[in-house]
Amino acid sequence: MGRGGSGMAGRIQAEERRPHFFLSYARSRYRPEDSDRWVAKFFNDLCHDIGQATGTLNPGFMDRQIPVGSEWPDQLADALANCRVFVALFSPAYFTSDYCGREWAAFLKRYHAQTAGLNRPPAIIPALWTPMDIREIPEPLHSMQNIPPEFPRAYGTEGLYGIMKLGRFREQYKETVLRLATVVKERAAECALASSPVPALAAVRSPFAGAAPGSRRPAVRLTLAAQALDQLPPERDTYYYGRTPREWTPFRSEDHTLPIGSFAEQVLSELGHRSIVESADEPPQEPGDAPGVLVVDPWAVKDRVIGKRLGQIDRDPVHLLAPFNSDDPQTAQAADVLGADLAEVLPNAAALKGSAPCVTSARAFRDALPKAVNEALTRYLRTTNVHPPQAPASMSRPTLRDPGT
Repeated sequence: MGRGGSGMAGRIQAEERRPHFFLSYARSRYRPEDSDRWVAKFFNDLCHDIGQATGTLNPGFMDRQIPVGSEWPDQLADALANCRVFVALFSPAYFTSDYCGREWAAFLKRYHAQTAGLNRPPAIIPALWTPMDIREIPEPLHSMQNIPPEFPRAYGTEGLYGIMKLGRFREQYKETVLRLATVVKERAAECALASSPVPALAAVRSPFAGAAPGSRRPAVRLTLAAQALDQLPPERDTYYYGRTPREWTPFRSEDHTLPIGSFAEQVLSELGHRSIVESADEPPQEPGDAPGVLVVDPWAVKDRVIGKRLGQIDRDPVHLLAPFNSDDPQTAQAADVLGADLAEVLPNAAALKGSAPCVTSARAFRDALPKAVNEALTRYLRTTNVHPPQAPASMSRPTLRDPGT
């Protein structure tokens, strides 16, 4: 919902005027003036409870607040640039709405720009508007769908719209809204997002674009080539490593504590992809074809076992990202030698369009990974016949349920 030009958008607001949440929802295609009034009621009820819990002057933003004659894109950009969290009303129409997807993408880019590598909770809070088959939800978002056990059971079975419309669920509706208000308040405090401009909506792509309900985007295979602590050469600083290659955190700092594999999963989720994360010295977790990205520690390419595996991978190369942390004095000093070693072991991967053999910061990694994935996906679709798996006719339809059912 809303449009915008290219570049960054959003005027920074005073701290006390920032909306606690941005409500993202799909407009009804049938009698929107009637259906959307139920969304407006939910929004007003949620604002009331958040206002009571926080004392804020501006509990939330919904596009119906935009005055007639105002610049619609500017108002949306202001809200996306200043909101503390993003509440998405999940419904079948939500994931086919290009505007909703663009709102999601613009907010996530702001979130990731501020939290690159930080172990912060998600700033997007899903709210179930209607009951949904899990196959109507993009696969990377399935982990967001567990309904907290303290929420009323009717919320999971009927959705917000159902418990609003059916009088017998009046008390469950009020309890659901109150619990959502608590989640919004707590998540806003945990994420502590500062106001910052967002990309104009016209400049971003919906992560759900081109994916019809029930369809899947290919999973992306992330292969990590790094050493564990007990494999490091004596001279290497141990600060960036852990007990396993999955704990490798090449951009570690006081503010950046997220392992590179987990960080990459966050970015891929933004792009609408599920991730298969594995280590180069392990057998594949999920055999089969998938577009791949290789994330390599330049210090590891001379390791006997890892180097041999990298040589095998380079015969049918995948796109390469190599972190060279510019804030790591040891890596900065040895950059020329490490770069030469990398080029010697992985010449084909380094030459692929979209590869980045020298990524100097967490922010640069966040920018480089989508480019590598886009090229990997293009190459994969060009060389592979993709046939989505067919569910057996006898298979029951999975639904979103709370953990206790």
